Amino acid sequence: MTVIVVVGGAKLTQLELAGIALLCSVVRGLAAQLHPTKHKLILITPRPQYINLLGSLRVMVDPNASLNTVFLPFEKLFGHFPGELKVASVKSVEVARGPYSPPAKDAHFADLQNTPPVHAGAGGTLLLSTGEIVRYDILVLATGSVYEGLVNFPLDPKEYHDHIEKWRKKISDAQNIVIAGGGPVGIELAGELMDVYPSKKVTIVQGDRLVLNDVYPDRFRKGLLNRLRKRGVEVILNDAIRGNPPVDASVKTREGRELACDLLITCRGGGANTPYLKFLRPSPLSERGYVKVHPTFEVLYHPGIFALGDIVDWPEVKQMTKINYGHNSIVIENVLSMVRGETMTRMYKGTTDIMAISIGRNGGASYLGLLWGIVLGDFLTKTLKSKTLLQEKVRDILGLS
Repeated sequence: MTVIVVVGGAKLTQLELAGIALLCSVVRGLAAQLHPTKHKLILITPRPQYINLLGSLRVMVDPNASLNTVFLPFEKLFGHFPGELKVASVKSVEVARGPYSPPAKDAHFADLQNTPPVHAGAGGTLLLSTGEIVRYDILVLATGSVYEGLVNFPLDPKEYHDHIEKWRKKISDAQNIVIAGGGPVGIELAGELMDVYPSKKVTIVQGDRLVLNDVYPDRFRKGLLNRLRKRGVEVILNDAIRGNPPVDASVKTREGRELACDLLITCRGGGANTPYLKFLRPSPLSERGYVKVHPTFEVLYHPGIFALGDIVDWPEVKQMTKINYGHNSIVIENVLSMVRGETMTRMYKGTTDIMAISIGRNGGASYLGLLWGIVLGDFLTKTLKSKTLLQEKVRDILGLS
């Protein structure tokens, strides 16, 4: 029996943003086409429930928001396939000894990347946080990015409610809230704050010359900046807050500004969630910890292991929409080809940049990377995302529709 293992959320102390939603779509896609007498499908994730982080910002800011939009069950994820859910984190991956030869010392990554392996892997084992060892024939990794701050939920479901109530009280009690980081999470948090607490002072400190980063055109970034300021959010550019300094009525920035602050919320991304791969040899990790892959999304040097989503070392912006509509279908088809003993034919060539950023329930801005770059405003962003924060899409991914 071929054992296929899908892993998400492998780090114990921080939570992935898009990885777990991605792995859910992969699990559903595989479960629909595998045969229960020939294949075994295992999902490994550190939480017994799905946490909808897209909706969690609204729930933690608004005391009247329903928790039912954040905590959702995995029970229908496998559909009719008898899949297995293991609640644990992966501590390390070990590859079984096989015919693989390490690359020559002078081999270039670009050359290796464009030359898919010609043989299947020999499988391997995973060491879990519970001490259990799980064997795999094919392994799919979708462990996402790590983030700081209020989206860093505890692992124990008994602590979920306390985590939310703690942040609700912190936000309710504060008058001067400073957000460290002007990326999507920081922008959307500011919008939720102004919806519920329009009289509070909310400040974003962003280390770049505009919000977001230089991958997006200035007119999109300036549009978001103007919308934030119209909502009453102060945005300080070309400055930053180092680490997580103690807050005592104020906080000091890198450039020496002293800001009134009784609550500092960090919204900085922490990079790829891949420490569990550090013992894998040859190492497929880049200097920044991202996983090098072939265009098939098979991990470099390691046939039979696939990686997708935020952890992949690919020259593109990490976007949930792009990943869900680009990476997952290719991985599903290539895994099924490997299961059938066929040559993998699906190659990733990139997809269109799509980004929708809410600024509260009633607006925001969206970007579509077609033609000269199309920027959409409040009405379409509200319709696409802001009003419901994609609740219907999340339930569909989990098979709960």
